[in-house]
Amino acid sequence: MNPTLPCVVGVVLGVVCGWVWPWRIGLTRYVLPSGVFLGVLVALLTASLLHSFKRHRTSSDPRREVTAIVDTGLYRFSRNPGYVGAGAVQVVVGLLLNNAWIVLMVIPAMVVIHRWVVLGEEAHLEAKFGEEYLKYKARVRRWI
Repeated sequence: MNPTLPCVVGVVLGVVCGWVWPWRIGLTRYVLPSGVFLGVLVALLTASLLHSFKRHRTSSDPRREVTAIVDTGLYRFSRNPGYVGAGAVQVVVGLLLNNAWIVLMVIPAMVVIHRWVVLGEEAHLEAKFGEEYLKYKARVRRWI
């Protein structure tokens, strides 16, 4: 499964719900700048994540073979900052469209990512890297 698919589905469901039952977050003059600010922040953090993977010479795509444990940059604080970022992008879209449904749908999207992506990925990394991954796991939180 593409790990960002639950967030895409969340956006689509939020748009449909917003079309049927409109639910705005607030005044556009406040919500839109918040979305732009958060969007810029997420873009900068994503660039940082990609740099960490490049530095470790491993793929940032969890569906490809991983050759190293990335434990620098944002990965010093969270084992899953990319997935947190995917949820943040969904929130950004909700803010930019002033649609509370999209923001609300981030909750089930992150539950799906946790259950069907993160848990399997952690089992794979534990099997592949053994003690090295277990030490990383003990040092760094799963989320934030």
